[in-house]
Amino acid sequence: MKQLLNYSFVVFSFFILMNSLSAQKMEEITHREVNIHFADSSIKAYFLLEKEKIRLKPDVYYFWYENNSIKINQGDYKGRLLDGKYEVVNRDGNLITKGQISKGLKINEWKKWNASGHLLAISHWKKGRQTGSFKTYNNGSLIEEGFYLMNHKNGTYKKFENDTLIEKGTFKNGVLQGKVTQYANDTVLGITTYKKGKVIIKKEKEDKPEKIKDSYKQKDNKEKNVKSNEKKNKDKKEKQKDIKPEKGKEKAGKKEKEPKEKVKKEKKERND
Repeated sequence: MKQLLNYSFVVFSFFILMNSLSAQKMEEITHREVNIHFADSSIKAYFLLEKEKIRLKPDVYYFWYENNSIKINQGDYKGRLLDGKYEVVNRDGNLITKGQISKGLKINEWKKWNASGHLLAISHWKKGRQTGSFKTYNNGSLIEEGFYLMNHKNGTYKKFENDTLIEKGTFKNGVLQGKVTQYANDTVLGITTYKKGKVIIKKEKEDKPEKIKDSYKQKDNKEKNVKSNEKKNKDKKEKQKDIKPEKGKEKAGKKEKEPKEKVKKEKKERND
């Protein structure tokens, strides 16, 4: 029984080993690693051994390998297409470029650094075309972020200086569209409106508000004049009211005086 178990274990181990070797062999058959060295950098990549039948696209760049050299051509290739991880390091071993290639075309996330190791850019790709979010840096500090669609900037973007927002706007098919706002110390510095990449003249839009303001001023002046005239008329009426009673009193006084004088005169005549 013990011998049977040992025999089974040996067969099982042999089966696992053969599968592992077979997998390694298959990988070696389909891909091959290549390392190319230069004076200041080196490239590590993988290329397909079998020539792929692909439909060529004229607007994308193909990465391919031939005679210990990696080439890049728009719309076509000659040697073996790169396929898999792609890395570039400088002579100190620091990463310069890192990304992924599928059948000669850039895919997924790509990153770039300067010689000091500071991040320069992050981009996203789909079948050889830049599509998705992007970020650019200066010595590790973010200076711009936004989106690409089919190699063209598309959607909202932001620009920064010393990690502070200085500009915000929108791209459509690679050109500015709509309002672009500039900032200084978290305060709006100016707004420029674009249509299909061209500036719309601000003066034409500013004339309308000025006319509206003028009409409001005229309306206010009319209302003020009306109120002023009403006040004048009211004051005038009040003055007239004050004058009439006084005249009435004078007349009444005269009427009162006349009978008294007449009575005195009659008494005098009697006495005489």
